[in-house]
Amino acid sequence: MKVILCLALGLVVVVGGAWMWGAKTKASRQQTADDIQRVKVKNEGLVRDRYREAIESAKEEGKKEVILPPGTDLPGPELSLEELLRDYGLLRVKVIDKETTVSEPYGDIKTWYKVEIVETLHHQSQMINGETPPFELPSRLIPLLPSESLLVVHGGVVNVDGVKVIRKASTDGNHFIPKEEYLIIAYLDYGGKLIRPVTGRAGVFRINNGHIKSFGQKEHLLVREIEEIYGNDLDNLRSNMQLRLRRRK
Repeated sequence: MKVILCLALGLVVVVGGAWMWGAKTKASRQQTADDIQRVKVKNEGLVRDRYREAIESAKEEGKKEVILPPGTDLPGPELSLEELLRDYGLLRVKVIDKETTVSEPYGDIKTWYKVEIVETLHHQSQMINGETPPFELPSRLIPLLPSESLLVVHGGVVNVDGVKVIRKASTDGNHFIPKEEYLIIAYLDYGGKLIRPVTGRAGVFRINNGHIKSFGQKEHLLVREIEEIYGNDLDNLRSNMQLRLRRRK
């Protein structure tokens, strides 16, 4: 009888625990949905206040878009792949998700990308900063798995009152396409949870069936080097990275 009673009590505890866990999970999901809506409303309000005149003008003219000019990046020195890899890494990433944020008080529109680091062709030589980022990360994209990181681009799209407010990517930045793969010369920061491209558009390559194509100008030193030495071929570049590693051992 005691055994049956213990089993019954155990079943009640398990079922009760499962119910409580399910209730907490449901509440958590509801809270997440509320958070997403709250961020959306906040973003719209910030953009509406910052660009009110342009939005109202577009509505009066029957337009559905407001195009904001890109920010201006200061051009950095043109470095070869050899020079860049002395300090930085070479990462193959796949875009999983994205989120647009608007920062206060100036209505700066940013697009955050969650990416999976599929392959590290070359590890950076610099120590990875293990500190917590001093800025807020988009809550919908976190937490991150050990293989995941974030990329941020100045630019993006926010819908306000039926009008798309589009901030073009900065002059040396570019947007990424979900589910696509990219090769990036970058610095991993904040415990590896933030990817910082280090040479602008020239150091970001779209991957298509083993072919890599830089977003930079064809006259750029790095763009020319990848084409002339490696034939814009990912396998050729990977083989070279593996050879470099063997030579160092």
